[in-house]
Amino acid sequence: MVQKENIPIGDGASARLASNEEEPPALALMPLLVARPRRVLLMLGLFLGAFIVLAGRLAYFGLQHHEDLRLKASAQTRQAQDRPEIHDRRGQVLALDVPTSSLYADPQILLDIDETAEKLGAVLPDFDQEKVRKNLDTKRRFVWLRRYLTPDQRKAVFDLGLPGLYFLREPKRFYPLGSQIAHVIGTVDSDNNGLSGIERFIDKRSAQKPMGNEQLTPVQLSIDLRVQHVVVSELQKALDLYKAKAGAALVLDIRSGEVLALASLPSFDPQKRLQAQKSDRLNRAMRGVYEMGSVLKAFTVAMGLDEGAVQEDERFDVATPIKLGRFVIKDHHKTKDGTMSVREIFTNSSNVGAARIAQQTGIDQHRAFLSRLQLLNRLRTQAGSAGLPLQPAKWRLVDSLSVAYGYGLSVSPLQLASSAMALFNGGNLVRPSFLHADESHAVPLGIPVLKSSTSHFMREVMRANVQKGTGRAADIVGYRVGGKTGTARKAKKGGYGKELLTSFIGIFPSESPRYLTYVMLDEPQKVRATRGQNSASSNAAPLTGRIILRIAPLLGVNPILPAKKDDN
Repeated sequence: MVQKENIPIGDGASARLASNEEEPPALALMPLLVARPRRVLLMLGLFLGAFIVLAGRLAYFGLQHHEDLRLKASAQTRQAQDRPEIHDRRGQVLALDVPTSSLYADPQILLDIDETAEKLGAVLPDFDQEKVRKNLDTKRRFVWLRRYLTPDQRKAVFDLGLPGLYFLREPKRFYPLGSQIAHVIGTVDSDNNGLSGIERFIDKRSAQKPMGNEQLTPVQLSIDLRVQHVVVSELQKALDLYKAKAGAALVLDIRSGEVLALASLPSFDPQKRLQAQKSDRLNRAMRGVYEMGSVLKAFTVAMGLDEGAVQEDERFDVATPIKLGRFVIKDHHKTKDGTMSVREIFTNSSNVGAARIAQQTGIDQHRAFLSRLQLLNRLRTQAGSAGLPLQPAKWRLVDSLSVAYGYGLSVSPLQLASSAMALFNGGNLVRPSFLHADESHAVPLGIPVLKSSTSHFMREVMRANVQKGTGRAADIVGYRVGGKTGTARKAKKGGYGKELLTSFIGIFPSESPRYLTYVMLDEPQKVRATRGQNSASSNAAPLTGRIILRIAPLLGVNPILPAKKDDN
């Protein structure tokens, strides 16, 4: 007989030998249980306990990992979204995202709320410890502590080694040019959502398209950063020189409607979006509406000619004031016979002459003409809507005559400049665009609203006004500039005060205009540089000349050199 005690446990031989026995192989452990029962049971108990502990820990870590993933997913739903870059027409970056870290907490993991708030307050500036303590006393698993940390701040928080604090990568909007083009670009909120300007346009456009990588393709604007810099620089110099409290300036492509520059001063820092809400930082070029004064006479003269109500060589009585109840329209200009032609009415900026053209045209035709040129409806652009024009609730004769020479109708500078392009580009109404006119953002063709002959006449009188009329200060050597001044008293409660709003609309080259400029100064003062004057001819006109002198070469408009004298 084989001796079982000499057979090693676990050897395959035991299984083979056991097959010849009556008992099954599993009972081979019975001798150990019989010989040492307590020791074997103790070992089995230890092994079983270790297994249970190990299984429990694995389950715990599995659940904890799941909770971490859930928390991370919850955090990511709260983070700011990426935005496309914004470029000018030549590819210069105007706005972009920069990666930052934001700090949040899981209150359920924090060991001590007071200690956490105190230590964070020591490394983060302007950290409201009391507010944070209240926010952290919650059953929630996610609480923002500070958005958009600097690298140094992130390192300082990390070095604290506090459990329950986490960092989340977030894009923060950055504007390299600061306030220089803030009113066009606009602002974003703390979650990187567009609030105004082109930033808001980007979000609206994204909402209308399916999600995709193409949404992060840079947005190319019509703005020319070189021109924008000149306009902002010259406008600021003018505010300082003429001691004006605010101003606005525009440069538009008269054929395509592209806005090459738009400035409104004072401006604001888009990194500090709350500045944009201050009343003195209003976008005067778009949101503000004003009675523009005599620049509206350009529309009056064009209307009279285009409607066939007046003729170019027709003369009008300007010596006799026009009386309508308590309203009196009169001129300070005097002529030999007390009359002026249509051309002279424009170049001398005659109030009476403009009113007589409107009177001869008719109230209904006057309102219809301005409506056709989109001066009475709200202007909407990619950078936002312009201010709603203020017009008479019911057009009477007195309203029509007042609007004819610049009062009674308030519009924004951009809206006036937009409508004025049709007066000089051959008669086509072109809507302004802040997007670069290329294959992806084609500017629609203009709508004919004027006779080409009317537009030709307007170009002539604009040039004549700069040569020998109220716009002489805008005349610069080498460039044929055309333009019209506007000086209006600002409305106040009960009438009009002494404060002035001056403006100038310019075109160049005048014989075949390619660009239109518009400048406006709010409450310029009488200073030594203007010899005690504060009308548009003494401030807005020379400002326009300085701007054109600097931007014309940038835009490829070559100066006209004076003809050389024959040596013979």
